[in-house]
Amino acid sequence: MRQWLLLTLLIGVAGTPHGKDPEDIVGIWRLVSMVRPDSSGRSKPFWDERPVGLLIYAADGQVSAQLYDSRRPRLGVRWETASAEAARTAYVGLITYFGTYSVDRASRTISHKPEGAMSPDWIGSTMVRSYRFLGPDRVELRVLTTGDGQRVTNGSVMVWERVR
Repeated sequence: MRQWLLLTLLIGVAGTPHGKDPEDIVGIWRLVSMVRPDSSGRSKPFWDERPVGLLIYAADGQVSAQLYDSRRPRLGVRWETASAEAARTAYVGLITYFGTYSVDRASRTISHKPEGAMSPDWIGSTMVRSYRFLGPDRVELRVLTTGDGQRVTNGSVMVWERVR
């Protein structure tokens, strides 16, 4: 009996499609890595080795994304009084937006449609990412179209880990 129960449990676990259904994307994800492939196929960090980010996919189709370069220097003043150069440095070290998302299971893509964004040009666009689950709590997203709708061949690759 004990062997039968163990075998049944193992078959059930092995047959479970961990991280394979689009619904599995729902949750809170922390950025693990973010790289930019070059034309030779090698990758280099998008910002540095320690990007910081949080990506939230809600069950009702809402998405929120915040990604930051961990090297951004402190402004040292209230943000609205920062110099133009300090503001530019802070701005180029972040990617933020919120809106809705949809999953296309057949093409293994997720489309983000920003309703609010750090760049006003992104609002109303469709930002397409391919997705690939690396395990039940890890997902890789590859940029296929940018915030301004441009299709890219060597888009950034981000690995996200589920927050438990």
